[in-house]
Amino acid sequence: MRSRSSAILSALAVSGLLLAGCAAESSPSETSAPDAAAVESSVTEPAGVGERVGADGVLLEVWSAAVPDETIGEADPGKQWVTANVSQWVTEEGVTGAEVAPVLRSTADESFSAEAEARQNVDIELAPNKSYTFVWSYQVPEDLVDPSTLVLCVGGDEGCSLLAE
Repeated sequence: MRSRSSAILSALAVSGLLLAGCAAESSPSETSAPDAAAVESSVTEPAGVGERVGADGVLLEVWSAAVPDETIGEADPGKQWVTANVSQWVTEEGVTGAEVAPVLRSTADESFSAEAEARQNVDIELAPNKSYTFVWSYQVPEDLVDPSTLVLCVGGDEGCSLLAE
């Protein structure tokens, strides 16, 4: 009986941790965004993973990625899913997460651009200078799924970060 109670308590503790992690994923950080300045970057000269990049009052920092990401399910024919986990900040009020979703680009094909698909609610209004964590997924043609050539951008050709190193 005692081992059964321990197993139930362990399961409840793990469930609580998982729920706490999910709740923290879409809520802002209690602290302001670090004072570190965004590094200059572009599609052709992207910043490294973990460096802050930005354009037009939108900042992001890639902190992990899955290239390709086989956990989501089936992508459209000839494509694969790629997922990036990023911290994002805005400097203006009245902006939602969906409005500042980064675009995935490729240094191997300048014409390629993929719109983000959210893995959580992104209709929330972002408070300026607060850190938010978002999980974005992209459908990428199979011939472009190369971690060394994929970059995430918050501006047209600026504010770009490597997706993976």
